[in-house]
Amino acid sequence: MTKIKKLFETPYGRLLLFVLPHWQIFFISIVAMCMLASTEWMLPALLKPLIDESLDSDNYNIRAIPLLLIVLFLFRGLFSYISTVSLHLVAQKAIEDMRNAMFSKLLRLDIGFFDSNSLGAMVSKFTFDVNQVAEASTKVITVFVKDSLVVLVLLIYLIYLNWQLALLLVLIGPPISFFIVRLSKKMRVMSRNLQSSMGDINEVTEESIRANKEIKVFNTYTKEELRFGIATNKVRKFHIKVVRASAALVPAIQIFVAISIAALIYIALDQASKGLTTKGEFIAFITATALLLPPIKRLAGANEFLQRGIAASQSVCELIDASPELTSTVECPKISKSLIFHNVSFSFGKKMVLSNLSFQIKIGELFALVGPSGGGKSTLLNLLPIFYRPSSGRIILDGLSIDSYSLDSVREQIAYVGQETVLFNTSILGNLVYGCKEHPDSQMIERAIQLANLDKYVNGLPNRLETRVGHNGVKLSGGQRQRLGIARAFLRDASLLILDEPTASLDADSEREIKKSISELKVGRISIVVAHRLSTIKEADKILFINNGTIIESGSHQDLLSKKGHYYNMYKESSQRET
Repeated sequence: MTKIKKLFETPYGRLLLFVLPHWQIFFISIVAMCMLASTEWMLPALLKPLIDESLDSDNYNIRAIPLLLIVLFLFRGLFSYISTVSLHLVAQKAIEDMRNAMFSKLLRLDIGFFDSNSLGAMVSKFTFDVNQVAEASTKVITVFVKDSLVVLVLLIYLIYLNWQLALLLVLIGPPISFFIVRLSKKMRVMSRNLQSSMGDINEVTEESIRANKEIKVFNTYTKEELRFGIATNKVRKFHIKVVRASAALVPAIQIFVAISIAALIYIALDQASKGLTTKGEFIAFITATALLLPPIKRLAGANEFLQRGIAASQSVCELIDASPELTSTVECPKISKSLIFHNVSFSFGKKMVLSNLSFQIKIGELFALVGPSGGGKSTLLNLLPIFYRPSSGRIILDGLSIDSYSLDSVREQIAYVGQETVLFNTSILGNLVYGCKEHPDSQMIERAIQLANLDKYVNGLPNRLETRVGHNGVKLSGGQRQRLGIARAFLRDASLLILDEPTASLDADSEREIKKSISELKVGRISIVVAHRLSTIKEADKILFINNGTIIESGSHQDLLSKKGHYYNMYKESSQRET
């Protein structure tokens, strides 16, 4: 039982767990391979009578051989088709399940995972690594099952023909195993390096596509070509190293096999000259021995795919086994009272980002966070959806710590507009209702569009709400993207509205409309706005001036102006810039 458990903990054992749901098709494939391998000895067996027996036209056994050859290859073709198609079907189903499991886990990993892993490396797991597993699983299983059985069947037939000669072939097994074990570890390490270098290519490509405007403006074509060239050069080097190791293994095994076969032929010729074996037995033995060479060569070559597959499986399993976000099973009720920060501190490693923040926001209040860039405002917002957890202190919703509730139930209470509006490559409507549990009615949609000052633009489009926005809203202007993100947040109708620089890309008219909408929407909910354009938060119930992770000043717009402190100076500078 322990051995079985350990088997399923190995990379290929983990792959078997994805195969088990499709065991019926996999079983058909294995049976077809076994049937195909079991017919391998029949060709030399059919040749033997042609040598030993008379070729007389009345010899029925001889006359039946051509028909038997046709029947043999018809069956072999059928078994080959069934085994190949069914095995690839199982492999693709297993890979589909694996990709789905990877993606499901990826969505549920904490933000720290995304902070510490590059996009290219993550994409590489879904593309290159999974394809390596797919290729390895089909080729390795085919070779190890079918060709191992072919070798076994042919050895049994050779032992039946002449056990003394067959014994020589068995003796080459230990040195072949020695070479395979020595090179396997080396190839696995190189395969891991190859996977890592493929992640580098994905990362450079993704960054270059995303930053194509900056590359053009700064004229950094050569620099990016150099970066990409370094990444592709690494892939080439590691790939060649893997190929060299594999290429060295196959000739080494072939040399051992060739020496053994040469010895066999010499001994068989000697036995035939002494009358110890018939001509038919000699031809059958040599033919069966020759048929051994291709499967042995494939078995040796399969080690390259095996090591690549093991390395890729380990990479895939690292993602599947990654710990998801910690959560509770307690459902968070609709927020009806207040949000409290009590001595909340947060640090990235040794760097303190927020220090002992304490404040309370009641339902119906609008709080604004202002201060210099890098002061900790966005980090504070990231604590509310529990993207990060405080290093110390508590965030309290209606009297209970936010950590007491499940992540999903807390996040259902939140509507969020970030500094960079993320849109999906679908229609305006698809982006609007993204995040809504139930599809809102047309009146609610129209209301959200009006509140975001997006109605004139949408109504002027030929396809209106069905207009596709392109990859990340590339077909929209910056202001239109931001208004669409704001409309999506309004439509969600959440208890906690978080707006991080909501009007950064808007013109003055749109900004005024959004300010009015936020004032209307704050009724019955908690609203928090981060802003650098201070004219947008004059009507806030309270403004927190945050710098170096601490609250320096707090109060209403007029209160802070009368203090003539940090907020006063920032507001004065902001007004001068806007003027």
